[in-house]
Amino acid sequence: MYRVASLLNKRQLQKLSVKSSSAAAAAAICPMKIASRREMCGLVAAIDDVWTLRTTVREQIPILDDREALRQTTRILDHRGPDGYQISTGTLGGDAGAEQHARWSMGHTRLAIVDPSNRFADMPFNLTFKTPEGEKIVHLAANGEIYNHNKVYQSMVENDGWDHTRISGSDCEVIAHAYAKYGGPKTATMLDGMFAFVVFEEDPNTGKVKAFAARDPVGIKPLYYGRTKCSKQSDDAAAYVFSSELKALVGHADPATVVAIPPGHYWTPETGLVCYYNPEWLRNDEYAPWEDPNHAVSDDEIREAFTKAVQKRMMADVDYGFFLSGGVDSCIVAHDLLPLYRNERAALGDDRPIPTFTVGMENSPDVMAARGMVEALGGSKHVNHHVRAFTPDEVFDLIPKIIYHMETYEAELIRSAIPNWLLAERAAQDVKMVLTGEGADELFAGYLYFQDAETPRQVQNELRRIYGMLGNINLHRTDRMTMAHGLEARVPFLDTEFTRLVMSVDPKRKMVNREAVKTNSRGREKTMLRELFEGPNANGHSIPRPVLWRAKAMQCEGVGEDWVSILQRRVSSLVSDAEMDEAHITYPINTPQTKEELYYRRIYDENFHGLEHVVKLWEGGGRAMGAEWKSDMYTREGLKDVNLLSHSLQQARTFSTFAGPSSSKGKRTFSTMPIHSFEDEPYSSARASGYDEYEAWLTCGGDDRSLIKEDTLTNKYHIRPQPVDPAHVFRGSCTGNPPTQRGYDAGKRLFQRLASLTDQQLDAELAQVFKQQRERIANLLQLEAGSEVIICPSGSDAEYLPLVIARAIKGDVHISNGITQLREIGAGSAPASVGKYFSSHAPLVGRLPDDAEYLSGFEGFDGVTIAARELSGEVVNGAEKMAEFVSSALARGTYPIVHGVFGGKTGIRDEQMPGSLDGGETSLGVVDACQGRFSLDELHQWIKQDSLVLFTASKFYQAPPFCGAVIIPPAIAEKLRNSPAPGPREMFSIEGLGGFLSDKELPDCLENWKPLLQKHNSANLGLALRWEAGLAGMEALASIPDERRTEAVEEWAGAVAEMVENKPELDAFCVERSIVSIRVAKEGGWLNMSELRDLYRWMSMDVSDLVPNASAEEKRYLSKPAYIGQPVDVAESHAIVRIALGVDSLLSYFDDKAGTLQEDNATVEKLAAIAKHFKTLKKSGI
Repeated sequence: MYRVASLLNKRQLQKLSVKSSSAAAAAAICPMKIASRREMCGLVAAIDDVWTLRTTVREQIPILDDREALRQTTRILDHRGPDGYQISTGTLGGDAGAEQHARWSMGHTRLAIVDPSNRFADMPFNLTFKTPEGEKIVHLAANGEIYNHNKVYQSMVENDGWDHTRISGSDCEVIAHAYAKYGGPKTATMLDGMFAFVVFEEDPNTGKVKAFAARDPVGIKPLYYGRTKCSKQSDDAAAYVFSSELKALVGHADPATVVAIPPGHYWTPETGLVCYYNPEWLRNDEYAPWEDPNHAVSDDEIREAFTKAVQKRMMADVDYGFFLSGGVDSCIVAHDLLPLYRNERAALGDDRPIPTFTVGMENSPDVMAARGMVEALGGSKHVNHHVRAFTPDEVFDLIPKIIYHMETYEAELIRSAIPNWLLAERAAQDVKMVLTGEGADELFAGYLYFQDAETPRQVQNELRRIYGMLGNINLHRTDRMTMAHGLEARVPFLDTEFTRLVMSVDPKRKMVNREAVKTNSRGREKTMLRELFEGPNANGHSIPRPVLWRAKAMQCEGVGEDWVSILQRRVSSLVSDAEMDEAHITYPINTPQTKEELYYRRIYDENFHGLEHVVKLWEGGGRAMGAEWKSDMYTREGLKDVNLLSHSLQQARTFSTFAGPSSSKGKRTFSTMPIHSFEDEPYSSARASGYDEYEAWLTCGGDDRSLIKEDTLTNKYHIRPQPVDPAHVFRGSCTGNPPTQRGYDAGKRLFQRLASLTDQQLDAELAQVFKQQRERIANLLQLEAGSEVIICPSGSDAEYLPLVIARAIKGDVHISNGITQLREIGAGSAPASVGKYFSSHAPLVGRLPDDAEYLSGFEGFDGVTIAARELSGEVVNGAEKMAEFVSSALARGTYPIVHGVFGGKTGIRDEQMPGSLDGGETSLGVVDACQGRFSLDELHQWIKQDSLVLFTASKFYQAPPFCGAVIIPPAIAEKLRNSPAPGPREMFSIEGLGGFLSDKELPDCLENWKPLLQKHNSANLGLALRWEAGLAGMEALASIPDERRTEAVEEWAGAVAEMVENKPELDAFCVERSIVSIRVAKEGGWLNMSELRDLYRWMSMDVSDLVPNASAEEKRYLSKPAYIGQPVDVAESHAIVRIALGVDSLLSYFDDKAGTLQEDNATVEKLAAIAKHFKTLKKSGI
């Protein structure tokens, strides 16, 4: 039994019951069986950070120390629970002064749905359990509905010997029981429902404080967390804070730390975010149970699962109804719900009709369809139907309220939220709970752009993608608009078992036929769903055919078309052209692209300043933009077809004449470029090969490695300036990378933002873009104050900068450069390190003269190179040779630049990274970390020893090639700030450094250099786009602690190496961090460099038809393109290829370890199959 009374004394629990009762106090001491109670609500919680902040001194934090502050914060969420609220505070982990001593607080608002008068189970729960491990104290605040709470509890008692009686009928109380018995992770997986909860606990054995938070699999219920900052000069966090909505975190959490717990994830301070819900249909690209007759899912199974999903969501002791939008999805809910509802009410002797609610302009498509459905269900005898009609005039004034409650600035979402607000407001007058039709489109391919999908697998993949966004889009809207009015919404289509069955059906059944869409006939979107529910329900009622087969309309379309365009014109008129021109400066994150978007963003910023990063937007500005296929169905403003939806009158920005020959006034063209004129071959080759302007600009400002060959439509590494097909495997992560989808979209947003600028405007704008990018790099790498960043085209180009910096520090002293790991670093690094050109092209010049050798002004430098390996392939320890170089240089009065390489092409590292002696006065240390495979601790150590750090985003962070940077430590930056620009001046000419950098890529400490570099507004735009793509990868990984990254990388490398070693055709030659280097066997030895170039090319192709004698399994692997790391010539006897982990693959590994390793296994299998059939493939001549 519980001992709540003793808990009050033992833990100094201070419990403020706003609506207390003697019955509640009695129940705490003498538990009794009460009726089941369900409640939706809002929660807030906070706890001291005793995991990372090692101190016994606790700062004053209002939400932890001031119950009035906690009360006020909790009541911010009154709209989520208008039936009452309660707060609790206390301590865990020992007495004050102990390192583990943690203050905690919780607040909870209540919306009672079942047994609403019962007060026994008001949350937060503060419960004690006696377990074999000791006394467990569990504090719980939860928001949601646990449909299987009785089943979970019964199983605990009958199967696991649980002997603690429930003191309430609250479905959420079972969370505390399960947590005490099984722990947090298992508890999350056991729950069937919609939920978000936070638990604080003290370990009975160690006294250590534990915290756990989780969110339901789909994201029906929201949960955010962030951290408060210490008041002292420190980056430490004083406490963690949690809330159902952002607005309750404002003023408590540091905005930069606030994140949403993703759907299907749990959180602990030790692990961070962990995905617990990742079913096979969601994680496995090759999931296809429909191919096995023994696992085929029948239509009857699906219909039965849906009926069960509806039935379990009917549990309530208050009046409830459903949203009858008039769309086919809500009509199907009504179709199944009504017979169940009538049986339920008949048992209670209640024959009242079920309430239904529709919103729209009078005679709009939704209103008319809903009325037709009501009549089909028996009219007013069975359905009490309410229509909330509205006019365009009343919509505009709702915008500030909607944005405040929606906590977003995503335009499509705000538009669709407006009718939802009106609908929920009306429904809340009569009921406390409704069922809705949300989620069917994401399971049955309900959006019109699916008609452009070419294959069933594309449809399946797209459904998986948009399912993953439900918690950020549709369900976000449903929760916020209903809870804003104290109304609970339940979504039977998103029942996890029903979802599993539907996603196990052959996606051929979900393909959309374009002609069928036009004729409203079978084959149109959601044909499978419509056919499933085409017949009569248990009462003999059928969905009318015109309703069942009506066209799909977005939520803001079906309610009436005219109001959307009126709204867009109205809000656009309130934003000036000047504001729009400054949008990229005012809002650098998710920059508004239209005046409508800017208007919404302005209101959001007034309420949630600093929290813009929390909002998740569709890639490219709309749902359809992120699909594997291209569709012209939608723009940012909505449906493209003006017959379905009027457009905003705001003209879209375009680069239609951005880089081609044009006479447009002030627009940049290569043919009439006013600043300098050259023909950029990578750009021209990409355009000639059919790539669009943005993709061509991604290649601009590189060198000959960026050239696109018209016969293959790829560069020399067989890579396109486009993301890899998601169905293919990418483990390249080296020069020649294709962009990731994340990076591609980020760069494109920047490209679109710069659309209509004149040359003069663009020149100024690019200066701001590069400045912001340097700042973002510094913030993401947590660089010490005073550190500076230079952005440059590549890691090889970066080698020129230590020479110029050394010249600035030491004047005319002779300078010599020592380079290690020859053949492991970029081929251009060695010549660049002594001032020589290494390519036939320079980024800002284009093709060079044939006799070009040294950059102008760089002729006096020299250096030494030290090989990475012996001819046998054994790694060379270059430390001794480098020490000899430094000693000899100093003895001669020469200023040495000393390189260390932290991760070459195969990942090997020099034993020690060199620092700059005497703050750069005696020597200059340079760390070549161009692979980007370092921890922040390692980077910060190099900065402390005054080393320059060469870094690129085009390897580990998977930006497109030519995306480099040089990090300057504070001591060196200060010297440069106080030094004149070095001579000779030719060093900065277009034939010197000016061929690689403009003034915009330089930081403030190099202000004296800027006037010597020419201004350019052409090729370095490509550099800005590529860095935007790289920063997207860096920012995606920023929330993962270094330790977790390191552990995951090591685990991954070990697993892949084991796969390789299990193949007789392969050998794991070298395993370093996130790179597995592989030798490939041939008769009598190993494949050489030339042979591996063939293998590398074949890996990116479907070569299954070229090997007729391959087994069926081998052909399966041979058919799947896999992009791996380029070959490296490591020894006389052999070369290697690489499987390299990049940021996207690492993030996938965190979310879906098994699925990621399955991709790696497919890659290893293909390598082995190619090795086995190498001669056959070679004979094919491909």
